[in-house]
Amino acid sequence: MRLPAALAALFLFATPLHADEAGPAGDWKSDATTHDLDRLERYEDAVTKGMMESRVAGEENGSYNELVSVMEAETVAADPEKLKGDWHCRTIKAGGPFAGFVVYGWFRCAITERDGRLFFEKLTGSQRQSGFLYPRDEKSWVLLAAPNEGHSGPIRAYSGPAGGIADPQLIDEPAVVSLLADGRARIVFPWPELESTFNVLEMKRRK
Repeated sequence: MRLPAALAALFLFATPLHADEAGPAGDWKSDATTHDLDRLERYEDAVTKGMMESRVAGEENGSYNELVSVMEAETVAADPEKLKGDWHCRTIKAGGPFAGFVVYGWFRCAITERDGRLFFEKLTGSQRQSGFLYPRDEKSWVLLAAPNEGHSGPIRAYSGPAGGIADPQLIDEPAVVSLLADGRARIVFPWPELESTFNVLEMKRRK
């Protein structure tokens, strides 16, 4: 299947950033685990495969267009001030052996400034996670997130380049974050450990 140009544009991967461009913790390629670097390098493959796998299952229940709406939307400059604030957010699981395509309900997320850097947190619902954002290119950020303890318990720190976490329920969750022209945002998690080929967290502003 030939993907539309708007979706193909998502796959342009940025040149490496210098440490002084990403804040006090350095750049994401220095801070990420080896496993997460691999998943982010194969971001294009995850989205291509997941979209194809989702198509049949999504069209059967009439909701595939909801995935297309967020994945093919026009992206805009990755302005940190426009990312900050409170969001409604919902997870869409695309592809994989679990069900092929699943759309979950809306919960609450927030992006705040912490220690001079952008910090993401899923605040309600199951499978909560949090982590810092790093500039990736002019239209996207990388999120290096970790699941909360017990999914809805205290937040946990991202494990860093040493890695070492093998439990699929606790393993780190890297993602690519983009602002959309219609005011929404999306966070795409390539190659999650469980259930799907990629997950996308669709976000719209809380009023």
